[in-house]
Amino acid sequence: MNIFTLPGINQKTERWAANLLNELAAPDRNMTVQHYRHWDCDDAQCLSLHDEVDRLKGCDIDLLLAKSLGVMIGLQACDQGLITPQRAVFIGTPVTGFREQNLDLRQLVAHLDIPCLFIQQTNDIVGSSASLRQEISALPMKEILEIPGDNHQYKDLKLLARHIKKFIS
Repeated sequence: MNIFTLPGINQKTERWAANLLNELAAPDRNMTVQHYRHWDCDDAQCLSLHDEVDRLKGCDIDLLLAKSLGVMIGLQACDQGLITPQRAVFIGTPVTGFREQNLDLRQLVAHLDIPCLFIQQTNDIVGSSASLRQEISALPMKEILEIPGDNHQYKDLKLLARHIKKFIS
């Protein structure tokens, strides 16, 4: 199984993603964490969603794991047919970020015809579980799992891994 992880906007989430993958490690799993180009740039404004989406073209992905910015990138890459994962787990979906970027979260998720697990903190600062539920709750094959929290950090990797393992088994 090829597990591909798209971290959040901050470079610290690269290590977070690697640590989450360590919790999911198994002999039959190839695991990759995307390194974003804007992390190597001196100008914090050099992030290009379009470029990061394009970089995924042709990646062989069975399970897509994405956090925050990675959710935005992953959903757009799926919508454009650049990647075709069999399943997806989206952690900390930035509901407000989709609005700020004029991206239709509901439409992107509706076009995704695979089982998806959304893990969202009750009071996540970029989109509560209630606001996410309001956007996508009626869509088929889309499960929303609410976990406690309000800081958008999702530090309990064992909890996340337990829910991801249950979802992929």
